[in-house]
Amino acid sequence: MKKIGTSTLAAPASIPSAGALRAAAVHQATGSALAAIATTGIPKGIYRFKSHAEMNRHSEDAQARAVALNASHRAARS
Repeated sequence: MKKIGTSTLAAPASIPSAGALRAAAVHQATGSALAAIATTGIPKGIYRFKSHAEMNRHSEDAQARAVALNASHRAARS
């Protein structure tokens, strides 16, 4: 294994710094603004798929529905 650079990650702190709290608040506000509807598009339930391709297709369709729903709600708010 080759090590590149000398920077280290900060260890988690029991009391977060003011900068970390600001960054977390910005991150949360951005996520809330982007997600007009809090959904993945996949209804709760048990799903059985015959293949991985069928599962992927189902997931992609659900994601497309969620993106379209978010876009329509954002457009309605404007």
